Amino acid sequence: MLERIQVKLDNYGFSGLDSSQIGAVKSVADYYQMSLTPTEILGFTGLAFLNVFDEYFVQPNAGPPEPDIFRLVRNLGIHIEGIHQYADGAAFIKLQADAWDKAKVAIDSKKPVFSKNIAQENQTSVITAFDDIGYYIDSWHTGYENWQDVIPWNLLGLSRCPCVNCVNDRKVSESKEATSGLISLHWATPIPANDKMNSMKEALQFVFSLNEKETYEEFGKRYFVGLKAFEEWINAIESNRVLKYDFALVIEVVSEARHHANLFLKELKQIFDGKSHHLFDEAISTYGNIATKTKVLKEKFPYEQPRESFNEVNRQDVVTILRNILLLERKGLSCLREICFL
Repeated sequence: MLERIQVKLDNYGFSGLDSSQIGAVKSVADYYQMSLTPTEILGFTGLAFLNVFDEYFVQPNAGPPEPDIFRLVRNLGIHIEGIHQYADGAAFIKLQADAWDKAKVAIDSKKPVFSKNIAQENQTSVITAFDDIGYYIDSWHTGYENWQDVIPWNLLGLSRCPCVNCVNDRKVSESKEATSGLISLHWATPIPANDKMNSMKEALQFVFSLNEKETYEEFGKRYFVGLKAFEEWINAIESNRVLKYDFALVIEVVSEARHHANLFLKELKQIFDGKSHHLFDEAISTYGNIATKTKVLKEKFPYEQPRESFNEVNRQDVVTILRNILLLERKGLSCLREICFL
């Protein structure tokens, strides 16, 4: 048997952030040796201050839509292009083939490529190599048995992580072969960055606009955003519609975001004159409190929790803390509005 020829990108791997969408951007920045921190990426995309939850609160990395985030990433000096489209039947097969061709061209040109729904559903993985069969990835499941196996190109968009745990899970849960899905595959090139002041204001305007929308739909799925997302999440927990397993996944992403929100505001304070520092001090204090409280919940319910309901005591404790956080989130958003219009 002839050995398959593999085309590989050196020095390209998944960064390991809980928000895998942002983790892919950080991976790109590292590949191009750009001095971008997770704090800057989360801050200048607005995700440090946002909540985006699917209506069942089980997909912490489902949104917001990639086109919105990648538009803001341009301000950081990264131009991202690619495919972000849902298709069914023959159109889906054609879209998979188009993505396959574009991914190969990008990697051949030494451009980093990443994709959502190639391994875990709604998670983003980086594509480190390809051969004549398909893709090789780096993701949250790196290190598990068989994680390095190839993912055939015609399984893109179907969340086919090759690790042994995911393979066994699919044997139990899947009833028929999927013929539709979201193809969200992108590649990136470096460009000149924009100034931080305007980039910050554009990111905050994005945060405000999503908060005003409260909900949006993409490819037939509904998402809650901003303060509305937090309110609906609390209501779902209170009415026993959220399992501990899913809560742990979501609180990881929220906690990571608010930790970096606090750090981002501290960094921004340094580029404003002293007259506005009191506004930053209030915002820093507010998001510092949010970061502390979300960390408490993350540590109390670390991944991986069992797929079971909260007991009554734990549920009430969680709801109480989240309601306190919601009050702080409202205050924090008010602080951000004052900062944005300085």
